[in-house]
Amino acid sequence: MAGVELNADAALAAKERLDEVFVLDVQAEVPPADPASFDCLVFGDVLEHLVDPEDVLRRYRRLLAPGGLVLVSLPNIQHFSTVKTLLRGDFAYQPSGLLDATHLRFFTHMSFAKLLLDAGFLPRVEDRIRSGEADPFVEAAVPLLQHCGVHPHAATEPLDTYQYILSATALPDPPTGFADEPITFVACVNDDDQLESNLLRSPCLEPGTPHELLLLRDQRSAADGFNAALGLARHDLVVLVQQDLYLPRGWDHRFREQLALAEDRLGPVGVAGPFGYTFGPEGKTSVGRVLDRQYVHDMPTPLPAAADGLDEIVLAVRRDTPLRLDPSLGFHLYGADICLAARARGLAVAVLDAPCLHNSLFSYLSPQFHTARERLLAKWPAVRPLHSSMGRLDGMAPEPVPATWVEELRERAAGRDQLERELAGLRAQLEDREGHIANMEASVFWRLRDLVHRALRRP
Repeated sequence: MAGVELNADAALAAKERLDEVFVLDVQAEVPPADPASFDCLVFGDVLEHLVDPEDVLRRYRRLLAPGGLVLVSLPNIQHFSTVKTLLRGDFAYQPSGLLDATHLRFFTHMSFAKLLLDAGFLPRVEDRIRSGEADPFVEAAVPLLQHCGVHPHAATEPLDTYQYILSATALPDPPTGFADEPITFVACVNDDDQLESNLLRSPCLEPGTPHELLLLRDQRSAADGFNAALGLARHDLVVLVQQDLYLPRGWDHRFREQLALAEDRLGPVGVAGPFGYTFGPEGKTSVGRVLDRQYVHDMPTPLPAAADGLDEIVLAVRRDTPLRLDPSLGFHLYGADICLAARARGLAVAVLDAPCLHNSLFSYLSPQFHTARERLLAKWPAVRPLHSSMGRLDGMAPEPVPATWVEELRERAAGRDQLERELAGLRAQLEDREGHIANMEASVFWRLRDLVHRALRRP
């Protein structure tokens, strides 16, 4: 085991427990160790103290052995206590904690996940240190959350998390041979905040890149925007992306390389994306690698791979494709539909190894989804079972929609209160029985019983 320490005195203390300690500044130097010589790199409460943590992660990545892990512990600036501090207008540094005076960078899980992806890693949340105190804050903040388009269920976990423990595996280096092959990206926009925070922050769409970005507003359906964009696109490859998608550094090169491999292996590709599914007698099997909000989907299938369908987060076609999206489906299930249409024409549906981050605010199925589901089932009556990335569509029942988020929270609180009352009753019974046992053991008769037992056990 080896360590890195800036302070020479602290390094002497560390040498008592480690095989080797390198005295250096991680922001400027990398230990003089052989490449791929470490199975695990641990950044314990370190990266938030650095000026450029992405650069440090990228440079230290060469020390990681194939299949190795990076482990990171990271304070969460989204914790409700800091939100409360901001609302009170007093963002004050502290001697320790979330607002430690030595912190140079602040992260939510989403912002740090983007940084890890840009540095060439696929992150996974391993654990969370929770305060267990966020529920009252969330209940009081429901109107504000509703104004921001955030469901309380989605807000509770990050607002209650004080610190994240993450692992990350290294992604292959992006290829360098596709820099001169531009892409037309297309997005239907109805939330400019999500667009600004995610898609427009994607490194491969920064100013100066060769790609084209078509942003279409006030569309009645995904089909209206995408079908029109096919006629406007300047480049051969047209990629429909969602506004809440983050494409990390090198994603465009990865996607182009993987598409070329898929066309060599699978034949003509009708539609491609980074995440999809196959289905058979055992049901649906997911294929691909993507970070969906705080959950990583990393399936072991070798990529690129043939699939039965794709998730709508990314759908790529050639500009001259005969395929079109169906306007009757609105903004749901158009991925399942175009994949069915591609396969009906004998074109391959391909999942490519190009991980990205889907930073959706929503975690429930809207009534519009079920309207699209009924239309898709009617459109493809011979396909049963009919699957999508959301599961099997035939037989799926609409979820009950609560009247208001406040009522939903109150129902959750009532259930929690009932459970606490039941636990309190059980504790009272336990204490009563423990007291009864203590009285018995203190009685003269119990002591006499012990004396008799000991006497009878004598040799």
